[in-house]
Amino acid sequence: MWLLVLCLLTGPVIIAVGIREEAHQRRLRREGVTTEGRVVRHRVSRHQGSNSYFAVVGFTDAQGIRHEFEAKVSGVAGLPVGGRAPVRYLPGAPKTARIDGSRQRLWGLALPLLVGTAFTAAGLWGVLTGLPR
Repeated sequence: MWLLVLCLLTGPVIIAVGIREEAHQRRLRREGVTTEGRVVRHRVSRHQGSNSYFAVVGFTDAQGIRHEFEAKVSGVAGLPVGGRAPVRYLPGAPKTARIDGSRQRLWGLALPLLVGTAFTAAGLWGVLTGLPR
């Protein structure tokens, strides 16, 4: 029973994260400042025997201040250390920076929506089929 409740609660929260990221991406495309960043390193996240790699990108804002941020989505294909990475951030808010690439935007939205939908569907399926509680 608790697993069904967890799925039904977690799924919509994950979907909301995806929707929030899409809203942020739209605002960045509308109002954002574009600059060029460089991949300074990759952070490795080890989880249950597998590794995920996240690009850490450094960039200089319009005031000449240097900042770093970590890509929200794992995967470093096309983002070697020292390589260029287009960056977009909201004026006066460099902490809002994201890699400005269609692949990163797609996965930032698609991954939470897919995972959230799967959790929600699993919970609903369990409720509707009367899985053991």
